[in-house]
Amino acid sequence: MKNRRRAERQSAVWIGLCHIHGDSSELCRDCGLFDLSALGVGMDLRHPDAADLVGRSVSVRLPIGVSMDMTLTGEVRNAKNGPDGIVRIGMAFEDVSDTERS
Repeated sequence: MKNRRRAERQSAVWIGLCHIHGDSSELCRDCGLFDLSALGVGMDLRHPDAADLVGRSVSVRLPIGVSMDMTLTGEVRNAKNGPDGIVRIGMAFEDVSDTERS
């Protein structure tokens, strides 16, 4: 079976904070990033309605050490409700340059 992905995925285990654009600026949610590619990420977060997330922008702040964070921003392309209020989302990066992709 041919790989239908446009970019190879790498497994990841990063815990960060997510902000869903349109929510209150103070509302950040814990999230877990489980895979990463040059085009986007797969991650889990708590949210009451997966369908409400599709098409929305999400910013993910990931700690890279004691004094540095990395922020990823993208659009939710797919979302699926899971157990215990967890939603699994696929997020495509927004405005990524060729240099950043490489």
